[in-house]
Amino acid sequence: MDAVNTYMSHAAPRGTLDRLLENEKILFCCQSRLTATLWVRAERGRYQGESLMPDHLAGCCTTLEEALQLCLDREPSLLIATQLLERGTGLQLISEAKRMLPQLRTLLFLQYSHRTLLEEKTHSDGIVLESEMGSGHVIAALRTVSKGGVYLEPKIARELHGSLKARDPGLTARELEVMQEVAHGHNDREIGEQLHIAIDTVKYHLKQVYQKLNVHSRTRAAISLVLLGLIEPPRPLLP
Repeated sequence: MDAVNTYMSHAAPRGTLDRLLENEKILFCCQSRLTATLWVRAERGRYQGESLMPDHLAGCCTTLEEALQLCLDREPSLLIATQLLERGTGLQLISEAKRMLPQLRTLLFLQYSHRTLLEEKTHSDGIVLESEMGSGHVIAALRTVSKGGVYLEPKIARELHGSLKARDPGLTARELEVMQEVAHGHNDREIGEQLHIAIDTVKYHLKQVYQKLNVHSRTRAAISLVLLGLIEPPRPLLP
C-alpha cells in the first residue's frame, strides 16, 4: 500500500504489503497530520479518486479521541499506531481500543524502548522500533500479528531480557514451553503443532499462565516472561 510505504520508509515492496493487508480493515493513528493526510490520499487514489474511504481503510487520524470513535463506528480489524500522537499516546490508545474490541489486532511503533513501557503499559500484539524500519521487522510484525501471533522486536527483547527482578511465578515446564512459542510469534494452532498437543490444551496452558502472572493477554504474558528472563527473547530476524 502506498500509504504504508510512505510511513514505513519503503520498508518493503508495495506488493508485499498489499498482500499482507488486503483482508484487513485498518485504522492508522499517528502524530503527524501530514502523514495521516498522505495515507488517506494515497488510498483514495488507488480507488480512482472516490470521496469515500475504501472498504479496507477504517480511518486515519492523529488523536486518541478520534481513533476511539472510529473504533466504535468502523470496528477495524487492525490498528497501527505510533507511540506519540497529536493528543494522547499510542500505548493508551491500544489499551483502550482493545477493551472496546477484544479481537482487535495491533501494531505499535515505539520511538524508544524502556522497561517501564513494556512492564506496565504496552498491550500491543506487535511492537517495532521506528529506528528499525527497513530491516524487515515491519513485514515480520504484520505477518505475525495478522495471523494472531505476538511480535516483540528481537532488539527490544534482547536489551530488556532478564532486566526485571521479581518472584518466580511458578510456571510449569510445559507452560514455559507454550510461552516460548508465543514469544516466537506462533498462534495457538502453530503452538499445538510444534508441541504436539491439542489447541484446547494450548488454550488451557495459556489460561493458567495468565492467572499466575495476573495478566489478561498473551502479549502481556510474553513481555513479562522475557523481562523476568524465564523465556528466551524472540529469534533474531534476518533482513
